[in-house]
Amino acid sequence: MKCFCVLLLVLSFVRISAQQENYYEKWYNADETKLPQNTIKSIVKDKYGFIWLSTENGIVRFDGKNFLTYDIHLPSVENRPMMIDGSADDDWLFTFYHSGDIPSLITKRGFSVIADKNSSIFKQLRPHGPENLWKVLKDESSDKIQKGRYYFYISKREFYYLDNYRLFYQKNGKSRLIRDLDGYTYFRFFVLGTDLFYFKENSLIEKIEKTGEIREYETGIPQKNVDFFINNANKQLLIRDDNKIYLIEHKNNTVTCTLICSSKTLRGLSITCMYYDSITRTLIVGTISKGFLIVRKNFINAYSTPKKATFHALTVFNDKEVITGEGDIFNADGYVKSFPFPNKDKYGILPIGRQEEFVLKSEHDIILWSRGKATTIRSFGKDTAVRSISSTGGSKIWISLASDKNLIGYIIIKNQKIIKEKFYTINVPVRGIAQVSNDEFLLAAYNGLYLFNEKKSTRKTLVKDINFRSINNNRDNLFWIQTYGKGLYLYKDGRIYSPPQKNNVLSSVHSVIDDGLGYYWLSSNQGLFQVKKQNFINSYLQGNSGVYIHKYSQKDGLRTSEFNGGANINGLVNDGFIVFPSMNGIVYVDARNSSPVMSGKDYYLDRIAVNEKEKNISGILNLENNFGYIKIFVDYTNFGNPGNDYIEYKIDDNKWLPLPENRIISINSLSNGKHEIQVRKLKDFSMDYHYKTLEILVKPAFWETTWFKLFAVVVLLLIFYSLYRIRLKQTEKESVILNSKIDERTRELKETIGSLSKTREELYAQLYRQKKLVAAISHDIKSPLKFINMSTEILMDSIDDTCDEKKVIGSIKESSAQILKFIDSTINYNKIFIYDNYKTKENIMLREFIFQRMLLFANTAEFKSIQIQNNIGTNHFVVSNPDVLSIVIHNILDNAIKYTDQGFIYIYGISNECRYDLVIEDTGLGMPEEELAKLKQAQDFSGSRLGMKIVKELLPLIDVCFDIESKKGEGTKMILTFAL
Repeated sequence: MKCFCVLLLVLSFVRISAQQENYYEKWYNADETKLPQNTIKSIVKDKYGFIWLSTENGIVRFDGKNFLTYDIHLPSVENRPMMIDGSADDDWLFTFYHSGDIPSLITKRGFSVIADKNSSIFKQLRPHGPENLWKVLKDESSDKIQKGRYYFYISKREFYYLDNYRLFYQKNGKSRLIRDLDGYTYFRFFVLGTDLFYFKENSLIEKIEKTGEIREYETGIPQKNVDFFINNANKQLLIRDDNKIYLIEHKNNTVTCTLICSSKTLRGLSITCMYYDSITRTLIVGTISKGFLIVRKNFINAYSTPKKATFHALTVFNDKEVITGEGDIFNADGYVKSFPFPNKDKYGILPIGRQEEFVLKSEHDIILWSRGKATTIRSFGKDTAVRSISSTGGSKIWISLASDKNLIGYIIIKNQKIIKEKFYTINVPVRGIAQVSNDEFLLAAYNGLYLFNEKKSTRKTLVKDINFRSINNNRDNLFWIQTYGKGLYLYKDGRIYSPPQKNNVLSSVHSVIDDGLGYYWLSSNQGLFQVKKQNFINSYLQGNSGVYIHKYSQKDGLRTSEFNGGANINGLVNDGFIVFPSMNGIVYVDARNSSPVMSGKDYYLDRIAVNEKEKNISGILNLENNFGYIKIFVDYTNFGNPGNDYIEYKIDDNKWLPLPENRIISINSLSNGKHEIQVRKLKDFSMDYHYKTLEILVKPAFWETTWFKLFAVVVLLLIFYSLYRIRLKQTEKESVILNSKIDERTRELKETIGSLSKTREELYAQLYRQKKLVAAISHDIKSPLKFINMSTEILMDSIDDTCDEKKVIGSIKESSAQILKFIDSTINYNKIFIYDNYKTKENIMLREFIFQRMLLFANTAEFKSIQIQNNIGTNHFVVSNPDVLSIVIHNILDNAIKYTDQGFIYIYGISNECRYDLVIEDTGLGMPEEELAKLKQAQDFSGSRLGMKIVKELLPLIDVCFDIESKKGEGTKMILTFAL
């Protein structure tokens, strides 16, 4: 019993502590930041979102990251400004130095001291100096001070003012009395919107109508000592009750008092001023000696159990609570209780049927938790592991199994029993299953993404070689598939979309949850993210990585940036809250009251520094040629996570670069001429960019100016003209010499032409004589020889064979026949060159053509016991000149017979793809290597080799190549190669 009470006490303490409000708090002081001094007199937000602070050592502009301090820079004047007053909405703020004698103006994000007493601004502001001092001091003891004039601004030209207890209203220079307010204290008046109010006491506020009527409103704050802080420039009243801060607002003719902060840090703090940003729910508190504090109530909370903080799978327990895979129950206020689940598997839990009835996965079993009791309803054996369980929205529980075969299947549970089950061999290790149509299921596996058709039992590969781990769907047609470090994939309407390029945010997403308010919330190993739903979808459909994704960190209420994934459910919506498991707690996101802190909507490029000399610019920036280096300050506000600054820049047409963390674009050199510095900022929760351009004009060096270039051109022209004149004179002189040489060469050319003409005539005459000689040989020599040959034939017929004279006559006959053949060959050879008849070509059937040439040597071959074999195919032919080829064959056969005794002469052809080789091979004497080398070289031939000279001269005429192979004593092979 005692142990139970102790446990109950512990759980009660945990529950109460879990309900503590979660705040982000950060101090800024002179010791740790560039804040010049720790005493903060006033805090005002200007029209552009920058925070202005007056300290005991200067005015400071704060943009959420950087402090920009302004000093008075006047001799003998302390750098101690007073309260900031005016109208922030009108971009008209001012303060004073030297007890109200020296005014200063804050406008257009800049600060300036108005020291010129004759200026209109000085004359306009100087009367407000004493008023500013008394508002700081809040002195109500002096009747003279009380009767002074005090202004309460709606805008620069519209305001209320109190003069000697009389209240006036002025607009556009016209003022009218509202009423007398005797006994009212000047520093308790404040403006909300366009109406004037008076903080009368802790629980009562008066509204003073422009008609003079006074209406009272209760604040609801108990009657006790409280502090109030009026921020006239921002039209705010904040009330402090111990550590509670209340904001007074006027809406719908009603004054409301809203608790905006109850941080313990505020208890006992010496506060001087405050400002509250209602958009980001951020409170900025100025103190007497500690600097200032930024306090922001987080809408994100993380809860743990007394014993553990790491969680994985979770599902809905009821309308207001969730339960983890280990039985721990949470709601929006924190940890509630735990069920004694028997298994220690963190990665699988599904609700079924009745309340408090769940399906759990263990290593080898499926467990049913019902009515406070766990039952194993399906065991798959020690050789089969349960990888995952999934619900597809119906009565089926889908299961992925790992064994010697990878399986997926489903079970149907009714009355705490399995009434049906069916499994399919899938052959891939599946981690997640999601139904995309009646018969089709997405399968997230270790080695890819697949589409399974249950009706056909087929599997289709959508993405391969990527490790997918889970799938989640928000009850629409969009299925988000998570991977191990390879990005987030989208499946929509039968098509898979890869993650947009250059978006590292999406590399390790665990879950995508739709909050029903137009946004997705993404948990990942890198933190928590929020993105506008339609923009995020469009970024996939269009392949555009330029989409604003807002990142949340530990500053926003998280305990860790690492969320958990890989379970069957990695995130869900419960009671309007987004719930995620993480490495340090269950994270609850109050999506309905989310107020992300984003950077300012606008940014500015009007502040630069040239060689560390800072100045403001407008329009084009003009720089000297040797400007050294410049810094371009990109000014904007961001009181949240700097990682959400999607700002890039580029110089001229170079590529876009991310803006450095110090928000400064540094440039060391630029060529002369016009340059453009383009900056773009991704708009909040958008895919559109806000562009701005700063034009820079770099003046040219003197040698780069137009005048210098013109001067240089003129000088060059003069030099060229002088050189031209010199060259012209030299050319004229050379021309005279050249003309004389031309005349001389012309005479020589005429003589040469005459000589060539004479030579041509002689050649024509010689050619004519050669033609006559051929004709003479043909007629005058061949005719007697033919007669001799015929005569010997007659004599041979008339003489007895036994007579010796017949042999002599036979020899004469053969000799005369050979002489005739030689003369015919010589005549034909000369005719080829004289009449150019070697150019005509025709198809030559080689076998018959060779046979005719063989007949001329039949007797000689028989006499020398030589067999000539014609082995050429009957259909072999070549395209060539028959006269030239006949002479070539005749000379080759003649040489073969001449150097062969009692042997063979083989004639055959070899066909290739692009050539034909005609081979004439004998078994004669052959020739030594020296003689063969001479024969292959381009040398003159004489004697017995005269026929080869004819062959070598004739073959090029008919485009035929030849080769000779010979060895002494083994014969000779002559190869003629014809192109086909």
